[in-house]
Amino acid sequence: MSIKTTRIPRVLSIQSHVVHGFVGNKCATFILQLYGFEVDVINSVHFSNHTGYNVVKGSRLSVDELRAIFQGLIANEIFEYDYILTGYMGSGELLHVVAEYVRLIKSKSPHYVDQSCVEMYKNVVLPLADIVTPNDFELEQLLGKQIICNHDGNEEQIIWQLLESLHNMGPSHVIISSISAAKLGGDKTMLQMYASSKTSMNQYERFRIDFPYLEGCFTGTGDLFSALILAWFHKENNLIMFQRRVLCGIQPSNVPHIGNYLGAIKKWIDLQNSGDNLIVMLADLHAVTIPREPDALRKSTLETASSLIACGIDPKRSIIYRQSDLHHHTQLSWLLGTLTTVQKVGHIPTYKSKVKDDTSTPLGLFLYPVLQTADILLFKTTHLPIGEDQIPHLQLCTYMIEKFYHYYKQNIFPVPQMMATETTRIRSLRHPEQKMSKSDYEERSRIDIMDDEKTIQDHVMKALTDFNAQVSYDREQRPGVSNLIDIYAGMTNQSTESIVAEAQQNNLNTGAFKKRLAQIIIEHFRSKRLEYLKLMNDRTYLLSLLDNGRERATEIADKTLNEVKHIMGFH
Repeated sequence: MSIKTTRIPRVLSIQSHVVHGFVGNKCATFILQLYGFEVDVINSVHFSNHTGYNVVKGSRLSVDELRAIFQGLIANEIFEYDYILTGYMGSGELLHVVAEYVRLIKSKSPHYVDQSCVEMYKNVVLPLADIVTPNDFELEQLLGKQIICNHDGNEEQIIWQLLESLHNMGPSHVIISSISAAKLGGDKTMLQMYASSKTSMNQYERFRIDFPYLEGCFTGTGDLFSALILAWFHKENNLIMFQRRVLCGIQPSNVPHIGNYLGAIKKWIDLQNSGDNLIVMLADLHAVTIPREPDALRKSTLETASSLIACGIDPKRSIIYRQSDLHHHTQLSWLLGTLTTVQKVGHIPTYKSKVKDDTSTPLGLFLYPVLQTADILLFKTTHLPIGEDQIPHLQLCTYMIEKFYHYYKQNIFPVPQMMATETTRIRSLRHPEQKMSKSDYEERSRIDIMDDEKTIQDHVMKALTDFNAQVSYDREQRPGVSNLIDIYAGMTNQSTESIVAEAQQNNLNTGAFKKRLAQIIIEHFRSKRLEYLKLMNDRTYLLSLLDNGRERATEIADKTLNEVKHIMGFH
């Protein structure tokens, strides 16, 4: 847990020691010292090597020896620790002694971290722990039951229930460091990490991260992991922040079209499902850089929100909220605006391209890059899934981070990284030399993702191609057909080469190819459209989801804005 102090944090690490190998205290001490901790060490065992070898020689710390060490620390008044980290114990009796002195430490400083390793922890140490990081085997030992899944689609819910059981035994934060995805009916080449923080009575923040299984026998990874978790908690006191924090922004403009979906929304959902900490901002403040009709803005905001949720943005796993619901954006934008110049902002290419003359340029259009920087820094965003056209805005953000540090000598903002994604910009169905756009007056130029089946069929079949009936890919010579192939590729995750080969193998002409594409789009969005209509017909429920997102976003934004204001001298 985070200690608000300027002194060096102190850790007492009670784990194994081996002469050969990198486990226990040899592993944890290095990591913690690297992160600036003062580490005192008690070796529960002193072995020649870890227990994975056929032969292990050495000694185990006895109960009397451990008690004597604790008494010596107390007698010399050096028994004040911010954290205790425990790992492998030589015997169950040692845990009783550890628990006895942990209670003494917690009476002086309640900030305590623990790692569960053996079955005895369940009754002795676990009720005192704030954090536990078992793997799947250790989880089964703690709960006294096997993880059994029926592969019926409810595997993840079973894991969350098991983590909730551990929460009920004491710890506020539970992390299953690794479990085979195959054990839960998934890919045998993947492992999964599950993390849960109890925020209030029966309320939890949860996420899952998938990562590749590596062939080999590794030791010390659990000790390394728990040490890193401890170091992170001292810095942030927030398990959710342990992830990458990804900010996605979208201006509310009714229902997104298929170009928005394939170019952005689909990738956001993939990021969410891979375990990233996703924040989705409905950028309604950016939407009024040029005035909008009020009722139209309200309607388009709800339609955009419903579309995103229906497509797979999960309000329980990700934060989705309206930008205008947080005053923090505009306040931070003003504070950051004092660090830059008119000339710097005026050089943004997208601004210059929209300026007609100096006398009629809306102030909001000029200032929106500063507001965009505030959006990013408000959440201490680490990653941005943006296109190349947004690079100048990212450069302005980096510039302001540097300016803030130059003026105040406080490095509080991570420099956000661009998440480069290979994506083909979907073109207009009627004018394939142009990108697909909501502003196009010709409705057949696009497919809105919540269009009905008849509309999708009509727009695809009437998409502009050429007089060549063969299906082939050439963006320069055959932009219309190539655009349809790009859409097909985005919908099916196939390469353009394999799509063309398949079409030619099946003797599909462009007309037959269009029919197949229309059916793929219809099937993909059928259930999503039903969910969209359900949300739009239940405005109260939809607003409750956005209100929940506002509360969660506000919790993060409050901390950042207060930190900035304090540094700048406002309080």
